[in-house]
Amino acid sequence: MRTLLIFAILLFSLQTSFSQNLNPVTWEFSSKKVGENEYDLTYTANIQSGWYVYSQYLEGDDGPIPTSFNYEGGDHYEMAGKNIESEANRKEGHDPMFDMNIVKYSKKAVFTQRVKIKDASKPITGYLEYMTCDDTRCLPPKEVDYSFDLNIQPDESTGATEPTKEEAYSNSSPAEEVVVSEIEPEESDNGGLLNPVKWSWESKKVNEEEFDLVYTAKIQDGWYVYTQYIEGEDGPIPTSFNYLSDNFEAVGENEETSEHRKEGFDKMFEMNIVKYSKEVSFTQRVKAKDISKAIEGYLEYMTCDDTRCLPPKEVDFSFNLSGETVAEEVVISNNSNKKFDTKGTPLDANFNHDLAKSDCGTEEAPKEENDNNFWLIFLLGFGGGLVALLTPCVFPMIPLTVSFFTNSSKDRASGIRNALTYGASIIVIYVLLGMLITGIFGADSLNVLSTNAWFNIFFAVLFIVFAFSFFGYFEITLPSSWSNKTDQAADKGGLIGIFFMAFTLSLVSFSCTGPIIGTLLVETATGGSEAALFGRIPLGPLVGMFGFSVALALPFGLFAAFPSWLNSLPKSGGWMTSVKVTLGFIEIALALKFLSIADLTMGWKIMPYEAFVGLWVLCALGLAAYYMGWIRFPHDGPVKSVSNTKKILAGSMVAFALYLASGFQYSDRSETFVTPNLLSGLAPPAGHSFIYPKKCPLNINCFKDYYEGLAHAKKVGKPILLDFTGHGCVNCRRMEDQVWGEAGVFELIRDDYVLVSLYVDERKKLDETYISPIDGRERRSVGHRWADFQLVHFSAQAQPYYILLDNDETVLNKPRAYTPDKDEYQAFLECGLERFEDKQRKVLGSK
Repeated sequence: MRTLLIFAILLFSLQTSFSQNLNPVTWEFSSKKVGENEYDLTYTANIQSGWYVYSQYLEGDDGPIPTSFNYEGGDHYEMAGKNIESEANRKEGHDPMFDMNIVKYSKKAVFTQRVKIKDASKPITGYLEYMTCDDTRCLPPKEVDYSFDLNIQPDESTGATEPTKEEAYSNSSPAEEVVVSEIEPEESDNGGLLNPVKWSWESKKVNEEEFDLVYTAKIQDGWYVYTQYIEGEDGPIPTSFNYLSDNFEAVGENEETSEHRKEGFDKMFEMNIVKYSKEVSFTQRVKAKDISKAIEGYLEYMTCDDTRCLPPKEVDFSFNLSGETVAEEVVISNNSNKKFDTKGTPLDANFNHDLAKSDCGTEEAPKEENDNNFWLIFLLGFGGGLVALLTPCVFPMIPLTVSFFTNSSKDRASGIRNALTYGASIIVIYVLLGMLITGIFGADSLNVLSTNAWFNIFFAVLFIVFAFSFFGYFEITLPSSWSNKTDQAADKGGLIGIFFMAFTLSLVSFSCTGPIIGTLLVETATGGSEAALFGRIPLGPLVGMFGFSVALALPFGLFAAFPSWLNSLPKSGGWMTSVKVTLGFIEIALALKFLSIADLTMGWKIMPYEAFVGLWVLCALGLAAYYMGWIRFPHDGPVKSVSNTKKILAGSMVAFALYLASGFQYSDRSETFVTPNLLSGLAPPAGHSFIYPKKCPLNINCFKDYYEGLAHAKKVGKPILLDFTGHGCVNCRRMEDQVWGEAGVFELIRDDYVLVSLYVDERKKLDETYISPIDGRERRSVGHRWADFQLVHFSAQAQPYYILLDNDETVLNKPRAYTPDKDEYQAFLECGLERFEDKQRKVLGSK
């Protein structure tokens, strides 16, 4: 076994010999007189950070090359005991690279051999042999010559000779990665293996019988690992620890520790979840029955980012309680060109990829949603500002303020300048307000607000309060002393005075703008964007507040520059009250959204799909009734007549209610309701229904086993749509609901293809386990089998992933990942079908 390891290392070295020179270990030699005829020969290895040198005393032939010292013959000396290794920088325990217990040294290793000298005039010569590895690769074994001349006068203070260094060595056969990747694995850009999580584990002695087994996951930015404690079977695979040894008993539960814990409603799985980013540790205290025996087992975990999930993965671990256990996971490197022999295994297949290189149907990376669409956020804020302009608190102030600047200024230019300064002050005030509020909470905390059930209930109640304020039952105002003080500061004049005039407007108009600002901040700060100013202040709310303030400030500058436009403004009146009531109904509708999130999180089902859509329909009809004068609020006067404008608005609300009611249509394909596009992302999923809980998508006949699907395709003479998917794959569901269900695509899949859906997170146990050719580990579940199948045969790991196959296992065109464009996906299916039919015609022609 060790011979094979050396051979692999040498091949690796030859392959990359022209790319780099590595020499992470240098040696020093010294001698010290310790007795009349006794000397200590000291060999010191100086080791670069991250690299290791191995002990002389390794058991078996399967591990690394042990360090050895080979002495040339002579009768002028003899050994006095064995070579002693220093205790400093010594690490003993299970090594994941070699899968065995190993003693190795980092930073510096000192080896000391005592000798008895018969003739000090003759040097002691020989060579040492060593091997060095880091966490991802090993360099070829290396020999270093040494010579000890004991006749050299020793240093008077120490009795030791000056150390001599080995000559600089240029490694012409640089190291190469053998079977493992870098310790911080990078995502593959070519659709290959992703390793966003790296595990390590160690044991810590608590007392004579008890030990803490600590498992630590280091997670790349943007990815998550999930808690052990997840209710139900619809969410991600929980992290679990499975022990194969019986020489211990657990003391308490496995405890989870992280500074990056996130708990709340997860939009990907649409349920309440605890997940971790960056780093998390799991600690299980155990009481050992026999510390001479290792505790072995495997952990299973799943990792997702905001758009996709990787298949569940198992990682083997082993703890040696009789020594220190510090070990790391072996992470298999990506080699998309590597060929695996799968014949006779559960992964057996023989795909022909020749046609997959063509341009008919192109593979694209998943199109991830851009949470940082700042233009959209700006427009949302700008729209909120325009609505605020129409409220009774702001609209009457426009002509008054503009007239003040134009009449009190020396000339037109100074009037315009003062009005622009006033507008700029409004922008500064609202942006600073956004920074203050979001800065207090921070980016991470504000994201929690959108996913925590109780915060969503709080938001729902808050928005209902805003709504009743708009309906005129009460007003939300700030203390009058605040506006009085800012008004006094405004009297000072100059730039400071203009700024405080703008500040006064902000305070006195709060009863109208406050609910709009609150809605804007909640929607933009909790929208999932992770971009932040100074690493803490979310940029989304700042951009939204900037848009809001620009819209609010724009009229003051424009009307100051063009005073004649003031004559075209509508007069203040009852229409502004109608604007506030309209905003009140909008606040009620948004409150239902937050209540729905809480309902999904807690599993109450008090806000199922039917109730949500029905209440939105009632909001639209209620607004129509208000426009017609059938519903009145405290600040409304008597209705003398209904204007044509209000009749048009009422009619549009009735039409909108009818559109929303279309959400109660039943789909024979999906076996549940059809969500209107405008409610997508606002309403709970259609499957969250009392009447028609969603089962299988689209009722398309499909196979969950590749080999059964292949046999059926041969029988009926159809091509295969091979669908690598997952139960927890949100983009997979989007493809099924929004693309597969479209006319043209649906008929192609249903009538012309045999659909084979392989779920890479299926937890059903295999009848027989097998050893994966990818990493040599045992696979136990159906999901692991299909995840291996995808990686081995298609060098891809993310889902969804679609391959079109002939029933002779020929790949018909380039595979596709997430493709939300219906026309593109239909062209992909049509291309595969055309090539399948061409092949069939050629076969018939040859006969």
